[in-house]
Amino acid sequence: MSDGRTDGAESIRVERGREATDELAVDTYRREGVEGAPVVVFVYGGAWESGARGQFARWALDAAGRGPASEGFAAVEIEYRPSDEATFPAQIRDVRACLSWVRENAERFGGDPDRVAVVGHSAGAHLALLAALAPEGPFGGEYDPEPTVHAAVGISGPYDLRADSDEDGVVRRFLGGSVEEIPERYAAASPVTHVAADAPPTFLLHGEADGTVPVESSEEMAAKLEEAGATTRLRTDAGADHVYLHSSYWYPEIRESVFSWLRETL
Repeated sequence: MSDGRTDGAESIRVERGREATDELAVDTYRREGVEGAPVVVFVYGGAWESGARGQFARWALDAAGRGPASEGFAAVEIEYRPSDEATFPAQIRDVRACLSWVRENAERFGGDPDRVAVVGHSAGAHLALLAALAPEGPFGGEYDPEPTVHAAVGISGPYDLRADSDEDGVVRRFLGGSVEEIPERYAAASPVTHVAADAPPTFLLHGEADGTVPVESSEEMAAKLEEAGATTRLRTDAGADHVYLHSSYWYPEIRESVFSWLRETL
């Protein structure tokens, strides 16, 4: 299924529901005429149990339509199974399967398979960072064994699941038990345990008034990356909450910060 959108004098081609696997679909966004553009893959949040493709639609449209055609991105929104359907590692397998599809099909939607960035929010930031930092980790599944992420952006993400108080049981439902019951799974599922010097460049953003995932999550993750010698940047915003990346007030500034960094990095 596809539709079109005109952004100024340029046309943005949107193709929704493209089959990535028998169970997973993706949405692609490209500016007509663009070839070999960096690819930005968006991973939605929702506590691993809700959310859907479309949450990053405004981001994806702006990524594809931004600036002169030669400076735009090709954009993709991917999906993964919710935790009430399958527990971890199903979600990271799904993200990797979609990333494999992106690499294999990038040229069909104007993208460069050797310049792929992943941008995630909340639970999506967790999965984005896990895919970036542990491309050959112990999660099984069928996916491209080569690293598929060349830059990563995490917004408001939880990166050490062992440190989560999990008062509402979200993490237990996602991982299939408590940290006392399955400590190895908690460690394997935490991006912070996969930090290494060869990690792709990583940009972390977090609101200081986030009442869902504390800002310390990104601060600690950035510190670990820096200690390992990896390239990283941290931005924290006073007064910003958990979903500030989608707010009318914050969106233009956060979008520009992320896209500028991606243009410099990819």
